[in-house]
Amino acid sequence: MPMPISPKPDHAEQLLPKWTYYEDAWFEREHKELFSRAWTFACVVQDIPQPGDYRAVQVNRHGIMVVRGKDGEIRAFHNTCRHRGTQIFEEGKSGNCRHGIVCPYHAWTYNPNDGSLRGLPKKDLAFPDMTLEDWPLHKASVGVLGDLIFVNPQAVPEDDFETWLGSMRDTHMWPHKLDGLSEKRPVRYDFAANWKGFCENAMDGYHLSYLHDKTLMGPDIECQRWDAVGRHWVVFSEAEERPSANPYTRIPGVDTSKPYPVVYQFFPNSGVLSSPIFFSAYTIVPVAPEQCYLELRTWMMPREQQPQAERTKPSSTSGHGHIMPDGKRYISIDTLSCHAMESLDFQIEDMWVCEQQQKALHSPMMQTGPLARLGETPLTWFQQHILDYVPLDGPEMRVAAELHDGHEPLRSAIPTRTAVAAS
Repeated sequence: MPMPISPKPDHAEQLLPKWTYYEDAWFEREHKELFSRAWTFACVVQDIPQPGDYRAVQVNRHGIMVVRGKDGEIRAFHNTCRHRGTQIFEEGKSGNCRHGIVCPYHAWTYNPNDGSLRGLPKKDLAFPDMTLEDWPLHKASVGVLGDLIFVNPQAVPEDDFETWLGSMRDTHMWPHKLDGLSEKRPVRYDFAANWKGFCENAMDGYHLSYLHDKTLMGPDIECQRWDAVGRHWVVFSEAEERPSANPYTRIPGVDTSKPYPVVYQFFPNSGVLSSPIFFSAYTIVPVAPEQCYLELRTWMMPREQQPQAERTKPSSTSGHGHIMPDGKRYISIDTLSCHAMESLDFQIEDMWVCEQQQKALHSPMMQTGPLARLGETPLTWFQQHILDYVPLDGPEMRVAAELHDGHEPLRSAIPTRTAVAAS
């Protein structure tokens, strides 16, 4: 049954206690009660253009393979062999499995069209009584929006993809088409912060003119408009009275003569940036209560179609982090070549401020004050959706609240459900 959707709030307030941003037990509940049921951006249709093409991705704690079948349909399976549980395809890798999905450990082979177990070596000797039909790959679910592929770890999601999208496809779609655009080097930003802190930062319109005064330079809150679409959030840019002075070549089809959507936050942890000069899709991956990373992919007009002066200009991430064998640039605060606020990269500025806020959460004096009616109301809405999935109830949550009020550490203090039931 679809989860009821909380209405758009008319005021801003902090709903989540601060310990939900660093407590182990709450983090485990988020994985069990939210992420195991959530739709998340995985890859794009251009990653798997031909029958048999696959892309292996990490979706929160789930390894998933996205496969285009011989019939052209896109499907998803959990990337774990039914024999010994081995990861079949390496995370982040693409390839073609039209002749079969083959586990590298013992060569169990699955059908790429439906995930059924097709064969295994020495079956008559090793598994004489096995019925192959009983051991297919575990299925996940797939949804496609524009060129983006989303996956849900459930074979039959509680919210099907269209229900989860709400009216997004009909009312708020971006005009960008990735065919004809060129993908830039993917970037991974590693944060020493809770995943919710980054999501809330992305939805916070109040900080844009201040934290990002050297990079984004606004827009100011009185110029911002945001819409609630299902559980998702879309922010609009002002119409341009004249074309921007930005020197990069514009992407065809983006009409800036009227307010247009520029940021999408897909609940709970995916997003899109839809600029006239670039298109980005990202996922915030929760690793631990105080650790997450942002996977960012960006497309622009091809280099040969950019002005000559821009073709050799380094990107804002150049000089920061390390390029690893997988081709991604990995960036964290300790790999910067300058202070974060001198990086001229707004994502690095956000990473820095999220870490600063995370550190402050452990101070007994830290508590959230009033939130801005303009600019911070989306945070309230986001937190309410989290509470819809992971409610602040049950005896262990009451224990946590009491300990929090006393400024005591929580990590090992919250009893498990089993312990509470036994007491």
